[in-house]
Amino acid sequence: MRIFMALSTCTEVSDLVLNIQDKLKKNKFYGSWPMQNNVHLTLFFFGEIDADRSKRIVRIMDEVAPKIGNFSLSLNTLGFFPRSGLPRVIWLGCKNDENVQNLYREMNFLLKKRSFGFREKFTPHVTIGRIKGVPKGWREILSTLEYKPVEFKCDHVELLSSKLTPRGSVYTLVHKSKLGGLHYER
Repeated sequence: MRIFMALSTCTEVSDLVLNIQDKLKKNKFYGSWPMQNNVHLTLFFFGEIDADRSKRIVRIMDEVAPKIGNFSLSLNTLGFFPRSGLPRVIWLGCKNDENVQNLYREMNFLLKKRSFGFREKFTPHVTIGRIKGVPKGWREILSTLEYKPVEFKCDHVELLSSKLTPRGSVYTLVHKSKLGGLHYER
């Protein structure tokens, strides 16, 4: 099973991502664009793992999530990876992300204890697109792109499976852990 852990967003975030995608396409950026219903903030991408390892992840989620209170994130920064050279991913990020950083650190600590390895540094972001080609003056286009920041509430963490199809990824909820409370499943 190909899985990842994420925070779900809201309709306003999906609408903003779609709006920015349209602006990038009109400015001759070429790439693959996440479908509107697939917009999320990935915490950890695990790739292909078996059911036993998936259960270990669920236990970690259920252990950490109740200790972390609900919080809100404001997507107010446009960025890209890698930071030098041509962009491969364009994203919306957040400043004042102390709560999501804390959630990441707590999860990462326990994941490492159970043989999952992730980086210490985490850049919380929502992917706008995976870029395959850019126009001349792409840096200026990105720096002058106008959008209104959007805030969304985080009250749970999701474990999702991802199936790749010719029309894009299809996500299925595997498990949901409520922040600051008990877990619940679909």
